[in-house]
Amino acid sequence: MSDKDKKDSGIADMTVDEFYEELQQHPAFMKDYDSTKPLPEALEGLQALKYQSDSCDDNALSYKEDGNRNFERGKYRWAINSYTEGIKCKPTDQLLNAILYTNRAAANYRIGNYRSALNDCIEARTFKSCHLKAIMRGAMCYVELNLFTEAVAWCDEALDLSPTDKQMTHLRAKADRLMREAESSKRRELAAKQKKVREQQQIVAAVQKRGVILSGSERSSNGAASNLFPLKSHHAAGAQVQLNSDGVLLWPVMVLYPEYGETDFVEAFSELSSFSEHFEVMFGGEKPAWDVEAKYQPDDLQVFFESKETQTLHEIDASSTLLSALQHERYIVCDGMPCFFIVVRDSPFAKHFIATYDKQ
Repeated sequence: MSDKDKKDSGIADMTVDEFYEELQQHPAFMKDYDSTKPLPEALEGLQALKYQSDSCDDNALSYKEDGNRNFERGKYRWAINSYTEGIKCKPTDQLLNAILYTNRAAANYRIGNYRSALNDCIEARTFKSCHLKAIMRGAMCYVELNLFTEAVAWCDEALDLSPTDKQMTHLRAKADRLMREAESSKRRELAAKQKKVREQQQIVAAVQKRGVILSGSERSSNGAASNLFPLKSHHAAGAQVQLNSDGVLLWPVMVLYPEYGETDFVEAFSELSSFSEHFEVMFGGEKPAWDVEAKYQPDDLQVFFESKETQTLHEIDASSTLLSALQHERYIVCDGMPCFFIVVRDSPFAKHFIATYDKQ
């Protein structure tokens, strides 16, 4: 049996539905194809012929048409590829170039590639500066990129070409509103920043007036501010020294208990408050879980600080205020946060702790 006879026999054995499906695979009758499967050989051959024209403009036009079909089907990345191939053909027709870039911009816009879409709109206008769709799509991209001043300008250009275009009228109103909101937000941010700088300057002046020494403060007032208000606080809450309405400084203070490797953080320790007042709050009622022997009684505690310059230990009277401690000739505030050691007076650990510094 010949090949023709075998084929005819196969067709004769087909149902109507099977014959119809087979017919749909023929390029002459095919309306669509499954992009996940390889192209039928006949269709692949026809497509190859489609782009073998001697005219670069004809080839580019074919790619444009493919891109348009893919765009209509929602296959935006395929559309981008088709338009890109058309651009690579380097057509001589200026309008065709503008359309290819503008259409690729539309596809990029649909998948959120706003910067790429905008670049295509700008490029399209190099071929035809008054290309309305390029201007309209560029204006849309500017809005998505929060470049509202440029968006308004491009909307105005589009409306000069098409004064009654409702889409551009609405987009311009939106861009203008967002531009004003952005400008207002910038003014508020600037005002808040200037206010913060003034407040910090007042705090630095108050600290220096009290004779409190800051690490790095000998270099400049800017150095003092940077050490008093470090970019990264030691505490998660970002606490920093404050000046209240009564002109009193409130310091973030780190309290260290070296015997147990524990710490307490006082977010706003008034310079006029004494250490003993804070001890009453910390240890006068419920004891911390780590003080299992209940040794840390408010009246039995000693306060020390370490001199960063001399690596020596200095005692502070627990009844003294924080301000008097900070005014000690050896105290230097580092990173805007005073630190103090707390031990139990005359305890074995306290004696060992003090002796450790005496040996240095």
